[in-house]
Amino acid sequence: MNNASITQSELKDVLHYAPDTGIFTWIQRGPGRPLSGQAGCVSQGYRNIRVNKQTYRAHRLAWLYIYGEWPENDIDHINGHGIDNRIDNLRDVSKALNQRNAKRRYNNKSGITGVHWHKAAGKWSAQITVAGKRVYLGSFASIYRAASVRHFAMEIEGGYTKRHGV
Repeated sequence: MNNASITQSELKDVLHYAPDTGIFTWIQRGPGRPLSGQAGCVSQGYRNIRVNKQTYRAHRLAWLYIYGEWPENDIDHINGHGIDNRIDNLRDVSKALNQRNAKRRYNNKSGITGVHWHKAAGKWSAQITVAGKRVYLGSFASIYRAASVRHFAMEIEGGYTKRHGV
């Protein structure tokens, strides 16, 4: 799913976008295109829309629809909901900044981003990623201490949102 040759004009010929709701609807009837309801389908937490035999993420189409050009970087959903494509919930950001607004991973066992149990040491370990590099913050007897150190590092490093890892 990449930026293909569709233009803003071509997009507006086939889809209507409501910036206040983030919903795309078809303007023209076609195979699998009911004129009522939302265009596309949800897969892997994002709405995808197929136009001219090419599949696009709806948030990238929203950017093109409103601004007339493809986003230069990643599109970040500010509130963390990948299907909330309201234009005021979208921002064009670097991959690194987009990661700083990421939710806690589904396989996180400690419940705290950047904190894990180090079995061999018998302690809680804390880490943070800075400029694409993992930085070890230390090992601690208490999960609360590891979490505190990780949180402090996020504040000092800056750029992490309050929602990061929640």
